[in-house]
Order: sequence, then structure tokens, then C-alpha cells
Amino acid sequence: MDPIIWLYIALGILVLGLIIAGAGVVIMLKGIKEPMKEMKGSADNLKGRVDKLMLETTHLQHTTNELKEDIQQKSEKVAVLVDGAKGTINSVIDMNSVVRSITSGISQKVENDPAHRSQVSQYSNNAAGLMKYLDSKKDQGQPTATYNPEPDAPQQVSKNY
Repeated sequence: MDPIIWLYIALGILVLGLIIAGAGVVIMLKGIKEPMKEMKGSADNLKGRVDKLMLETTHLQHTTNELKEDIQQKSEKVAVLVDGAKGTINSVIDMNSVVRSITSGISQKVENDPAHRSQVSQYSNNAAGLMKYLDSKKDQGQPTATYNPEPDAPQQVSKNY
């Protein structure tokens, strides 16, 4: 056989192979078209979910920051309250020491001066009378209760200054 015939046969086989390959590619592309649409739809769905997740994450971060600020403000307020309580405790302790010193000073003056003794006795009686009067006002069972203070103690001048 002539080599040109072999060349035409080879060329024919090559063309037939290219036609078959082209048809295969076209058939494959048609077959891939539907799954690619599904994959694109799934990717879009996934993107939508990720966007929602990012939005929710942003919202949670905002809420977390608000809670953090709120907790910080409340912690500062509690710290002020605790400092105030400490200051109150210190004030009460200081007041107790002042009351003790005043009481001891009054006790010493009463022990050393008879005029002061009678005044303290009078003030004590007046305070007791006032307490009885306030108690009777609370009871409301005795609407005619009155407060009668003790008469003034005679004035005695002390010369022990």
C-alpha cells in the first residue's frame, strides 16, 4: 500500500479521535453543569450562613463589651461603697474614743465637784423622765402623759478650776 493512503487513514483516525474527544468533552461539560450549579448554590448558602454567623458574632462581641463596661461601673460603685463603709467604721471608732474621753472627763469633774454632781443627777433624772415620756407616747394607751423635768439644782460655784 501506498504511504499516502496510510497517511490518509492515520489522518482520518486522528480526526475521528478528535471528534470523539470533542464530543466527550461536550458531554462531560453538560454532565458537570448541573453538579456545578448545585455546588454554586451550596457555596452561596454557606456564604449566607457565614455572614449570619459573623453578624451574630459581632452582636455577641458588642453585648460582651456592654456587659464588661457595666460590670466595671458596678465594681467601681461597690469599691466606693466599701471605701465609704471603711470610712464609717473609722468614724465610729473615732467617735467612740471621743465619747469615752468626754465621759471620763465628765466623770472626773463629777467626782471632784459637788455642784457638778447635782447637775449630772438633775440631767440624768431629766433624761430618764424624757425616756419615760417618749415610751408613754409610743404606747398611745396613756394620752394624758406629760413631761415634767426635775427642778434646777442649786447653783454651787466650784473653785477647783
